[in-house]
Amino acid sequence: MFEHMKNYKDLLKKISKWMKTDGFLFVEYFCHKTYAYHFEDVDEDDWITRYFFSGGTMPSANLILYFQDDISVVNHWLVNGKHYAQTMYRMIVAAFIQLFPIKFVGNYSIFIYDLLIYQANSNLMDKSTKAVQSLMESTYGKDSPAKWMVYWRTYFMSIAELFGYNDGEEWMVALCLFKRK
Repeated sequence: MFEHMKNYKDLLKKISKWMKTDGFLFVEYFCHKTYAYHFEDVDEDDWITRYFFSGGTMPSANLILYFQDDISVVNHWLVNGKHYAQTMYRMIVAAFIQLFPIKFVGNYSIFIYDLLIYQANSNLMDKSTKAVQSLMESTYGKDSPAKWMVYWRTYFMSIAELFGYNDGEEWMVALCLFKRK
C-alpha cells in the first residue's frame, strides 16, 4: 500500500519503532521502473486518482531505498508487471461471461467464449456478481452499486493494461526486505 502513501521517511521511522531489535520488515509496492509521480485529481476525468489513489504517489522502483535512516535494506527485488496484469484480468473476465452470457450460435461465439476463458481462467469479481453488488451497496450506498461495479471493473482493466505495457517492464511490483538499524 506504499503507493497510497507519502512521506516515506516518517512512515518507515514509525514502523521501525514497532519492530523488534532483530526484526525484519517486508514491503511490497507497485512502482514505475524509473519515475515517481504523484496521483493528482485535476478534473472530472481523474476518478481513478480520486477514488483509488487519493493523495498517493506511484513510487519509482528504487524510491524507497533512499529512506534508510531507521531501517536498512537487506534485499530488493523487482517482479515483472505481466504477473500483476494477469491477476487484474482474472478479477474481471468471469463477470463479463456471467453478466453477458454468450449464446452458442456457431463457431464465432465459441471462439469468443474460449478467448475470454483463455484471458482469465476465473474472474472473481464477476463470478460473484450478486455478492459484489451487495458489497458495493453496503460500501457505497444502495443508489450506486452499478456505478461502483463499473468503476472497479474499469480500474482492474486499466491497471492490467498499465502493468502489461512494454511486456511488463515499465510498471512492476517491487519487493524490499529491511532490517531495523
